Amino acid sequence: MVPMKGAVRVFIASLILLLSSASLAQNDEAQKRDEPSYPRLKLGGQFQLQLDDGDLKASSRRPVRNGIGFRDTDSRIDIRRLRLYATAYFSDQVSIVTETDFEVEDLEPDEVTLTPLDIYLKYQFAEGHHLRIGQAKIPFGHEFLKTSRHLTVIERSDVSRMFFQRDIGVGLFGQREKMEYAFGVYQGQGENVAERNGANDIAGKFEYQVTPGLRLGASGHLGVYRPERDVPDIPLRRLGIEAIYEDGPWKFEGEYIVGNGYNLFSNADTPSRGYYLYNVVKIRPPLDLVVGYDRFDPDVGSVNLSRSDNGANERDRFVVGLNYYFKRRPVHRFMVNYELRNELEGPSVSTQGFRVRYQYVW
Repeated sequence: MVPMKGAVRVFIASLILLLSSASLAQNDEAQKRDEPSYPRLKLGGQFQLQLDDGDLKASSRRPVRNGIGFRDTDSRIDIRRLRLYATAYFSDQVSIVTETDFEVEDLEPDEVTLTPLDIYLKYQFAEGHHLRIGQAKIPFGHEFLKTSRHLTVIERSDVSRMFFQRDIGVGLFGQREKMEYAFGVYQGQGENVAERNGANDIAGKFEYQVTPGLRLGASGHLGVYRPERDVPDIPLRRLGIEAIYEDGPWKFEGEYIVGNGYNLFSNADTPSRGYYLYNVVKIRPPLDLVVGYDRFDPDVGSVNLSRSDNGANERDRFVVGLNYYFKRRPVHRFMVNYELRNELEGPSVSTQGFRVRYQYVW
């Protein structure tokens, strides 16, 4: 996250320009009511209020970290996400898409950090095919690429978070019949960070609808990352395969990812691997039962025997939860997850506890 400087100022200035343009379009009485007017602005957002039943002590029986190893937390209630979505349409083919996060520290309104997440130009050059130019999600994986509005469990698996989600670059996206693809070239330093390594990253994803219920996909990411300006580049290589199967009230999601190079948990050049499996059952129209398991090792071949809270340790997590939907589209739901997490290196520590989330999307 970044303070309200640099990229944020550019982002705010862009929003002001877009709002001004949209208001001019609304005042244009020459446009017919049954035809879209340009430019025009579409706004949306989401709010997530979350309770984490956790503890920072390694001896605790409750989750020491958010998910498995991403975000330290004690027992607390906070605003997990407060997002604003703004899309300005300039024609049928051209639009600017933005997403902004407002992080409220400890529910204190005077401690708000504003972070621009998405800000890119979208150009639809053919039906079902478009370019994205700017800062956007890297086309890799399933859960990694999935919007937080529709996550299956409250917190993503660690294997889906082994690298940053967004980067600055150019991406080509499209779909046709049973096929969907995405390919992009990015600077390789993550969101809201200036270029400082010596090369660009390439990332791509391909999905195919094998049967009406089965969808398979594969992803790849090749590049380099420089943690600090004065240190050497670290290679980044990862591959993933995924499968999504739906049959009546049942849905299965699974993904396996292997890496060789930098990841956010080891913070070094290490081999890594992990996977997750989720099963969702619609018990009643508004109620889903979720059962999940995920496992991740950020530094395959290295074993830490002294610490149970080392972020590079191999670990796994069992999740059982209920998602109650007041409305499925746009999402308005209440989520409860029970987690059992195990450290598979260092002193044997198993922690367990609940996460509760209220989510409203508009």
